[in-house]
Order: sequence, then structure tokens, then C-alpha cells
Amino acid sequence: LPMDAPFPAVGGVTGTELAAAEEHVEAAEGDDRAFAAYAYAALKRLGVEWRPTVAQCVEARQRTSHGYRQMAVVWTLRSLMGPLIEGMLVVDRALYLRRHCGPGGGVRAFALFDAVT
Repeated sequence: LPMDAPFPAVGGVTGTELAAAEEHVEAAEGDDRAFAAYAYAALKRLGVEWRPTVAQCVEARQRTSHGYRQMAVVWTLRSLMGPLIEGMLVVDRALYLRRHCGPGGGVRAFALFDAVT
């Protein structure tokens, strides 16, 4: 699947599984069809036996579609502010250790992981 697909293959759902789920959602079109196929594939992957109808998938997508813009705002703020706040916490903890390690104690802080956004 291309990365710009409306519901990219994430969380263990592969493109093959999405293609197999397409046969169950022939009645839907566009984003409704893509979401229904994703829901079928994800539920199957999780081992859940219940399968929603296409109408239930369409209704769920329509009920939650207003939240996408809000989620984008929250995700953007988290991406921008997260590294700053994490850095402040590391510096605070390093200063605490430096103060309480006794004379001659040194503290070094370094990144173990790259930020993934």
C-alpha cells in the first residue's frame, strides 16, 4: 500500500490482509470501503470473531471523522513539545543527581533513542 493510503497498514495489518478483506466490503465506496476493509482485516488479525456489517463500519467512520482534525492538532503539539519537555526532565534529574551524589560525583546525560514521530 502507498503511504498516502487513507488507512495505511499499521498495527500488524498487512497489505495482503487488507486485499483479502476487500471481498467483504464490495457494497461500500471510497473512504468507507477502505475503512471497512481495514476494520475487517484488523479484527481478523486480533482474533476477534465478530465482524461488523459494512453499514456499521460506515456509521463508525462517520461518527469519528470529526475527531481526525482534533487528533492532528494534539499529535502536532505532542511532536513539537515532547522533546522539549523530555529534555527539561533529563536536565532536572541530572542536576538532582549532581547535587546528591556527593563531592566529586559527575553526571552525564545522553540520548539512548532517536525520537520517532
